[in-house]
Amino acid sequence: MARPIRRSPPQLLHFPTVTTSWDLWASDWTARAEDLQTRGLFRTLGRHPESRFAHNDYLGLRRDPRVLDAVTKALANGLPLTSSGSRLLSGNLELFQSFESEFAQAAGFPTALLFGSASEANRAVICALADRHDVVLHDALAHASLIDGILHSGARRRKFAHNNPDDLRAQLRMGGGRIRVVLTESVFSMDGDIAPLVDLHQVCKEEGALLVVDEAHSVGLYAPNRTGWCELLPKDSTLIATTQGFGKGLASSGGMLCTHPSVISAIVNTSRAFIFTTAPSPLAIFAAREAWKIAQADHSRSNHLFELCNTFESGLKSLGWSLPVRKNATPIFPLMCGGLDASVQASDKLAQKGIHLRPIRPPTVPAGTERLRATITADLQSADLNEFLGVLREI
Repeated sequence: MARPIRRSPPQLLHFPTVTTSWDLWASDWTARAEDLQTRGLFRTLGRHPESRFAHNDYLGLRRDPRVLDAVTKALANGLPLTSSGSRLLSGNLELFQSFESEFAQAAGFPTALLFGSASEANRAVICALADRHDVVLHDALAHASLIDGILHSGARRRKFAHNNPDDLRAQLRMGGGRIRVVLTESVFSMDGDIAPLVDLHQVCKEEGALLVVDEAHSVGLYAPNRTGWCELLPKDSTLIATTQGFGKGLASSGGMLCTHPSVISAIVNTSRAFIFTTAPSPLAIFAAREAWKIAQADHSRSNHLFELCNTFESGLKSLGWSLPVRKNATPIFPLMCGGLDASVQASDKLAQKGIHLRPIRPPTVPAGTERLRATITADLQSADLNEFLGVLREI
């Protein structure tokens, strides 16, 4: 009888535990998120997108029947939802070209170029104007997209004191850089004050620098053609470009760059953000153009808005709130509560009364300047302001 064959038990294979890239990332982010939460800087998405005093539809046009009816008719007549491709291929629609021409002429520039947003326009124009051989100077409170544009360009970056032409001159005279480009906003998004554009333009002209102005919070509201404050400045080799966003006063999305043909040519030929991007939505651009036409023709809305702004500013000052000095009314009101903790507490108390303003935290604003940001819009009435001021008086 054959002896049974004895088989050894199967050997278990032991593989070393591998820490995946996902494990490493998740661990790193968890630690970072905990640190942000500890410091009160952790962000979440907003839960009250149409809070009366927190949105940027300054003229209250997002549901205006004139805009909606025009869009409805345009869709019925074949307006496409998408441009379907880049401007270099299938996306160079006649709508875009006609709007660019109209807007550039109104702003006083020879030409313009549409983008998906003003942030894209900012990055594209800065990269077209400057590279690693150059210096770009920006207002200390300039928008993040302007800073991003400098970083993407590779140029050296310098800050000048907020709205301070004398410090800008001093910074320009420090030398360095083959080309010098100066960046500012016309109406600052967090403080609501207005840049001294005439003085900044004069400094740049005398020092041989280029000036680029972000008009995102100005378009639709200021100057005869409602393209923004730079409409009132001379168009020369100093003021080289402006950018206008459509997501605020024009109640839509997208952005416009107004500049010189050579700058447009440089962007079309060198800007990765432009070359490899689908052109903006025709629906959004059409709506923005209609809103701009209304802003130009219907001054009652802006008059009502600025009356409300003046009333609200007077009410805030009577309650002891300190506001930035500004010669003209703007719809943006920074409520400086005394730091982050105080801003969070004020936000909670306002929410209990039905007014939803989320704290503005670093890095959106510098540490120590945390605040609530209130906006006044043309779809409000005096009763709304009285309600808000009454709640502020209580807290």
